[in-house]
Amino acid sequence: MKLSAILKRENNNLDLFRILAAIMVIYGHAYALLPNGGQSDFIGRMLGYDYSGSLAVKIFFFLSGLVVTNSLISKGNAYEFIISRLFRIWPALIATILISVAIIGPILSTKTIAQYFSDPLTSSYITNNISLHTSYVLPGVFELNKYPNTINGSLWTIPYEVYAYVILLSFFMIGISRSHALAIFTFTIIAAAPILKFDFIYSLLPTNHETAMLGPCFAYGSIMAILKDKININISTAIGSWALFFILKGSKVEMHALYSAIFITIIYLASTGALLKMKPNHDISYGVYLWGFPVQQILSMYISEYGILVNQITAIVISCILGYVSWILIEKRCMKIGSLLVKKTSNIKLKLINRQTTDVEA
Repeated sequence: MKLSAILKRENNNLDLFRILAAIMVIYGHAYALLPNGGQSDFIGRMLGYDYSGSLAVKIFFFLSGLVVTNSLISKGNAYEFIISRLFRIWPALIATILISVAIIGPILSTKTIAQYFSDPLTSSYITNNISLHTSYVLPGVFELNKYPNTINGSLWTIPYEVYAYVILLSFFMIGISRSHALAIFTFTIIAAAPILKFDFIYSLLPTNHETAMLGPCFAYGSIMAILKDKININISTAIGSWALFFILKGSKVEMHALYSAIFITIIYLASTGALLKMKPNHDISYGVYLWGFPVQQILSMYISEYGILVNQITAIVISCILGYVSWILIEKRCMKIGSLLVKKTSNIKLKLINRQTTDVEA
């Protein structure tokens, strides 16, 4: 099947893989958030240079690059792209931040209510995270946890994803997506950046070892969306990508080959009949991702003695429930508002054009 056909919403179950990626983040974080007695994440043991949470973030970035770029080049409307991203990212993020500050913080803080709300860290947590300058600390919260003073360690990826959207829109507006040759050249430069140890994509943001491959993973999704009419995805493609990984294992491009194999396999599996029958009715992945870390920290605070597995299972169940609530009460409604705003603006623009045309004819 051509990738262009798979990307039609009825032909894929990518939502399921986003949910699984959010669950992988919870699974991986448990080993850092609880006393682990020497236990470690099996993906970390197997690869050495990555673990389940980090791999899940790269899957998120790839799927985001694939789906968002496909939407942008299909609709060709920069204004609609901006509105849809604003109403997709910020409402659930703001809700998570405000609930953390107004409810979780005061209940769990070792400070008095007055001390908690008068502390500059409380207000800066809100303003910094909403403006994508990630803050982690609320006064007196999780001070004695194994991973102390961090209420939501998952928020660090949000600025990088938004920045990727900005870069994508910039490239789209200057016409890179309309030239396959230019798009492939740009992707090659981005993909080579970690190997050549320069980063022009996230040069304005803080960098660490986790950020190096985020740009290439997002770009990989973008280039696949741009070339969707020329790419076939089937079982042979998936097997071939894994064979290439094993050939390149130990080389400087091992990570690139691994992520490529994983991404191609995800697209293939997402298009199979078996998984299409399991398509979720609600995309709870963003809510699960946003709430996973605070839920795990709370569980770590109160029931850490029950171990990592209990934390993982309990956190996954609670986070899925919160993700569902977030989707129904916030995300779905705000996305609908964004769509209505785009439609209303387009109607106003159309009326102005018709009026100008009528005036010219008169």
